[in-house]
Amino acid sequence: MELEKQEKKELKLFARPYFINLVLLIFNGFLFTSKLIVAYLTQSLALQADAFDNLTDLVMVISSFIGILYSNKKPSEKFPRGYYRIENVISLIISVVIFFTAYRIITESIAQIINFINGISVPIIVSFPAIVFLIISLGFSLTLTLYLKIVGKMNESPIIESQASEKLYDNLISFSVLIGFIAAYFNLFLLDPILGLVIAFVMIHGGYDIFKSSTKVLLDSVIDFDKRRELYDLIRDFPRVKDIKSLEIRAYGRYIFIEVEIILNKDIALSKINALKIKLANKIKTEFPKIFKVIIIPETETKPITKIAVPIAENEGLDSQIFDHYGEAPYFTILEFEENSLKNYEIRANKYVEREKRKGILISDWLSSEKIDKIYTKEPLKRGPKLVFQNSFIQAKTTRATTLNDLIEREKANDIPG
Repeated sequence: MELEKQEKKELKLFARPYFINLVLLIFNGFLFTSKLIVAYLTQSLALQADAFDNLTDLVMVISSFIGILYSNKKPSEKFPRGYYRIENVISLIISVVIFFTAYRIITESIAQIINFINGISVPIIVSFPAIVFLIISLGFSLTLTLYLKIVGKMNESPIIESQASEKLYDNLISFSVLIGFIAAYFNLFLLDPILGLVIAFVMIHGGYDIFKSSTKVLLDSVIDFDKRRELYDLIRDFPRVKDIKSLEIRAYGRYIFIEVEIILNKDIALSKINALKIKLANKIKTEFPKIFKVIIIPETETKPITKIAVPIAENEGLDSQIFDHYGEAPYFTILEFEENSLKNYEIRANKYVEREKRKGILISDWLSSEKIDKIYTKEPLKRGPKLVFQNSFIQAKTTRATTLNDLIEREKANDIPG
């Protein structure tokens, strides 16, 4: 129940990713447009480069915004693999436009520097309102950076904190453009093409990030192979998960989404499936903090296989006596049933039988790692072991059976009282 309450807890509006990216979308859109207009009016290469640097941010924000907006939108007949590939193709095209613009600014900046050395300078049309505009836009940008930093720490979100760090870097660029304008106000025009040259290389870096991110998505390599393997193993090894039917990872800007179809045992109670999904999603986000959203689609086995653990007194096969005390049992058997008939069994020595403390909990952890579905004991379990099994969604039951053969017959007849 605690997990469900945690999942349902709503963030305040200003701290929600949807709202944050909407603010960034409006802000970066305004900055790109207004800076481009002022750059055209003043003939400043540095400000033009700064405007296109804002465009790289705008593309990433649009991608993130689309991802948050359409993360639950199912693929259609027209787009069987979903909508995210179209958005990444568009991002790829925009990254090429950014590369081309950066190339043009670099060539023009170099030409202006050479002309200045030869005694020919291209004046920037600087006015007091233009400088005021740059100061105000920088002030708003710094305020936005502070907002992202606070919300990132509040949400413990590495994604939002990385956005804040990148915004701070953008502020330094905008500040350098402001210095260039102030210098031009005093007829020092050389600084503008130099700053334009530097910022153009920053643009290339931003464009490359968009290009790389989009290409990775289109090639189905959003996260590194090793990390993907770790993610796959984490899901596969989670209690009661029998298999993984499919695992799809997609990215929208800085936001990574995963959709996984898992196979569960047929006898797991419907009331526990939602709790299992919440717990698995939380574990994935804890181990992989860059994953923004986890969508889990559970299915049940077509041929249900049930694994049952039982404490036994000796290694006498199916004639073994069921041991009275769970923690003191010399052996445990794991019975594997398929469609109500015994398919396989194995007997294992209790490796924790000599432990003095936490014996029952250690045994429960060990049996949980064996992916059992049920545990049968002669006496009710103590609080610690019982809690371990509850957290792993494993049924803990008592039985009056005396031998494994007796228990197997009762299990086949569904006649084991709990």
